[in-house]
Amino acid sequence: MAFKFTFIIFFLIFPFFSSPLLSQSEDGFLDDFGGESFSELEAEIDFETAEIFVDKDVSLDLEVSKEPSFISSFSNTGTISQKLVYGLDSPESPFLRNSTGIDNFISIINLQTKFKSFENINFKFSGDVSWAWGSFKNSSFKYEPTSASFKLRDLYLDYLFENGLWLKFGNQIVARGESNILVSTDVVNPRDLSTIGLQDLDDIRLQVPAVLLNYSFGPINQEFVAVIEAGRNKLGEAGSAFDPLAPFGGATVVSNISRPSNSLETILRNKLFFSGIELVLSLGEYNRKSLSTTSTVVSGASTTFNTEQDRISYFGLSGNMARSNFVFKFDLAQKVGKRFPYSNPLTSPWAKHDNTELGLVVDYTGISDTAFSLELGSSYIHNHSSLLSNKEQENGFLVRVDWRRLNDLLTISATHSKLLGDNGSFSTVGASYDYSDELNISGKMISYDSDSNSQILYPYRKQDLVELKVDYSF
Repeated sequence: MAFKFTFIIFFLIFPFFSSPLLSQSEDGFLDDFGGESFSELEAEIDFETAEIFVDKDVSLDLEVSKEPSFISSFSNTGTISQKLVYGLDSPESPFLRNSTGIDNFISIINLQTKFKSFENINFKFSGDVSWAWGSFKNSSFKYEPTSASFKLRDLYLDYLFENGLWLKFGNQIVARGESNILVSTDVVNPRDLSTIGLQDLDDIRLQVPAVLLNYSFGPINQEFVAVIEAGRNKLGEAGSAFDPLAPFGGATVVSNISRPSNSLETILRNKLFFSGIELVLSLGEYNRKSLSTTSTVVSGASTTFNTEQDRISYFGLSGNMARSNFVFKFDLAQKVGKRFPYSNPLTSPWAKHDNTELGLVVDYTGISDTAFSLELGSSYIHNHSSLLSNKEQENGFLVRVDWRRLNDLLTISATHSKLLGDNGSFSTVGASYDYSDELNISGKMISYDSDSNSQILYPYRKQDLVELKVDYSF
């Protein structure tokens, strides 16, 4: 593992220092899923909210002067991404690729339209047009372009009322919480788990149709979110490097999915600021974004799992505090209605147990051009049974280092994450270089570590991958 990881670090970093791209300038990824942290995303959301409040004052001044004005802005932007994924090892069945070589080669065009009117109305539309350049035939990757497909992302309108009430409705992301390795209080959006470890965090959440109401009075900010048909996590395709059925070793498995009995999810949050501390109290009901087995049918060589999403009630407390070069965060949730699998995968239905989740995070930025992050995660199952696959208490951790050079044009990131429980770990290293305002070149590598067939990551232990990506924005 050490030799393999050293080789990959050299493979990714050496081209950046030997490339003529760097010689043109003399001026001075990735948490467990890559990209920005939750806190950065939430800070961005808070900034946008604050910006709207500033705009409200402007509109009120216009109203006082009784000079009606229609102030609007309109913008169209886009990004063309070319992504090549290369496998470094020879995985076994049931994966389509069984030797080193190209694992995937895709193109994505992201298009965005933003419109602002009357200083208090905002509209956003975005979507992806994507296609693959090939597929596997007889375990070999063959050039065979697919037809383009379209994926809607954002489609929402937000409006700030004169009394300070902020309304946002439509297809959107509501990113909350402080933990990266636990889904404690960030429960609104399902995740894209089809390429675990390779995608950026701002791409891992999937938009949902939701209504958000936000209002502040004094030091308290209150928020209500209602979601209809949020859906489930997106998983990898059969035979892909992230095939979710890989643990079954190619056996014939069928999943019959039942629709949730209640498609409406509601979340209430109260945020309080005092003495440099932010505390968020949240509660609600939501449908778990993964599936639990309710019954199992075995017929010959075929196994059918009848599954559904758990209906979970939760109470959460999260917060953060900045002191000098440190930022301390925590994310605590108590959940009722969550199911856990048995050690025997054919035993059903899965057992319901109350569950407590806790995440503790420390960020440090005291060293020039360097950021460190350490996160500890823990899950405790109440009234635990020895028949369960999960232990009574399971712990995990995430370590991340970001190093920026050349006036922040070059960013090198490295992470190591141990999954909760004794389920293996994975490590990543990435480098990103902004050649210009329009062009970004990046590379990432992910390596899985597992030494026991009882671990979740064991089937993926030979799925180490390198991703090379070019983004052009216009």
